[in-house]
Amino acid sequence: MVMDELQSIKLYCKIDQNFEDDLIIEFLEVVKLQISDAIETGSDPVTYSDDPRFRLAVKKQVKEEYEHRGITSDTDRYPLANGVLNIIHQLRYKNDVVEVGGISENY
Repeated sequence: MVMDELQSIKLYCKIDQNFEDDLIIEFLEVVKLQISDAIETGSDPVTYSDDPRFRLAVKKQVKEEYEHRGITSDTDRYPLANGVLNIIHQLRYKNDVVEVGGISENY
């Protein structure tokens, strides 16, 4: 875990204090696994770490988990933050396009 990644998440979530850093790091690691697995079952988050869409989806979902961690069962909550599912679909499509002899083919 790079400290720059933690600082980037905290900036996105507008978190100034440091006493919950361990919690944020845990959310970050779980969300990266959750999103990469939603893109392709069993995939490694490192595969997508250079894609800005993946990084944004992670930030959005960490913010969702952080802000709604105490929500009770009588409150409706979507499992993914707004926009995260769209990014997952885009990255799934990108994975399905395979270069064959210089020609892109969908599988």
